[in-house]
Amino acid sequence: MADRIVDPGTGVSIREMAGQSGVDSVKGTDSIERSFLCKGTTDPLEARQAILNQRIPLELDVFANLNLDSLGWELYARDDQWKFKALYSFTPQPGNYTINMDSTGGTVNVMEAFAQTRTDAPGETGGNFGTSINVDKQGNPKGVSKVIPALKLNIAARLSAGITADPLAYAKLVTNVTGYTNSAPYLTFAAGELLFLGATGEIVGDTPLLTYTFAASPNLTGLNIGNITVNKGGHQYIWFSYKTQKDTPSGLNVEIATAAYVATVYGAADFSVLGIGS
Repeated sequence: MADRIVDPGTGVSIREMAGQSGVDSVKGTDSIERSFLCKGTTDPLEARQAILNQRIPLELDVFANLNLDSLGWELYARDDQWKFKALYSFTPQPGNYTINMDSTGGTVNVMEAFAQTRTDAPGETGGNFGTSINVDKQGNPKGVSKVIPALKLNIAARLSAGITADPLAYAKLVTNVTGYTNSAPYLTFAAGELLFLGATGEIVGDTPLLTYTFAASPNLTGLNIGNITVNKGGHQYIWFSYKTQKDTPSGLNVEIATAAYVATVYGAADFSVLGIGS
């Protein structure tokens, strides 16, 4: 419990009251409540200013590794005494952010395997389909549904003062980079690995709290599929062309991949304009 402090700017005395309360949660939603008694003014805003002036000795902004979430007040005992309640949580401070992640992965239909073996039935010779998967009677690969790495990030960021001075201009800026990948390394991800899906939240006050959503997928180099080796960006799309040829041992017509195509379907943008990291 902090000692009594007198704020020289207002003459208001401040003392932390006994009876701190808190909650430890297995879900990571820990919280702490602290109370301060301010004496010497009938104006609650002056009492509030006194607390803000003494935020460092009071350890007001960060307490027990939790961030100040809100500061409220009520009249206490007399008209020149005010009780302030400071609530703490993991809500980020201006310039910082917290991350909610979902790495359950995604699915995609793949037509070609990295490698494939064939076991013939007695007296039979199967077709040599190379790395084509699930080939039908006409020799066309139908593919298979495959789980692929897919990381979704919801980043709750408390913006620093000034970034949203013009709320509409900032909203347009965020919209203009939605649906783009990062043109430079960002939030520890290499260029091309993050796809910005947009932001939500209310732009109020100097340091609004907004949620930004990204999809993350790693860049791949030296990707070997059959006899083809390619490099693929995290959010590029890969597809194959085929040709029909006669498989002499089996007498079957088979579709053989002749080339892999890596398509860039998203543009790249500078994400530093979002103001939530680099």
